Amino acid sequence: MKKKGTAKTIAIILLIAVCTVLLYYIIPLIKLIYTEEGRILLDEKIRSFGIFAPLIFIGIEILQIVLAFIPGAPVDIIGGVLFGKLWGSILCFVGIFTGTLIVFYLVRIFGKPLVKKIFPKADFENHRFLKNEKQLSVIIFILFMIPGTPKDFLTYIAALTDISPAKFMLITAVARTPAMICSVVMGDSFFEGNFRTGIFLFVLIALFSIAGYFVKTKFLDKH
Repeated sequence: MKKKGTAKTIAIILLIAVCTVLLYYIIPLIKLIYTEEGRILLDEKIRSFGIFAPLIFIGIEILQIVLAFIPGAPVDIIGGVLFGKLWGSILCFVGIFTGTLIVFYLVRIFGKPLVKKIFPKADFENHRFLKNEKQLSVIIFILFMIPGTPKDFLTYIAALTDISPAKFMLITAVARTPAMICSVVMGDSFFEGNFRTGIFLFVLIALFSIAGYFVKTKFLDKH
């Protein structure tokens, strides 16, 4: 019991630390994109890193997937701000795909003990529906498509099932792409000074996330 309490405390401290670091870098970023001069300066700064800029960003995206408890949308939005619609989407996709692949095979190698170490309070009983082989692919697709679901946590859970790696990667790639592109386009809109589009997409994603929460709850209750 004491070990669980310690693990929870460490997880909370780590989450606060990560959020603090993100805010430390995001707030100045918001200030920069608010003016045209700031956007030009930011663009020059990114270009100065050369090939290392996209590599660092992909690394951050992979880290977000592996840690799972860090929200993915802010990373995708930053990708749109820093690299634009096209390259932002490509880099996000590469990072998400690579991170998901790493998590999937780590779980396949080390099994449930790894998942229990990362998520001490993981309730596997509430995810029994993932054992339904006939509906497994459809269920995973629906859950990954719904905004607001803990997709990275579900990757750890799904890797414990009998689904093939190729099928799982294909399903998640297709299901996660629409929301990811929407976040990237939002970030690009803010960078381009098109705040109306950016705010519209932000509100749209928020509404879908709220609706997705209720749909997810009913879906899990049903299954």
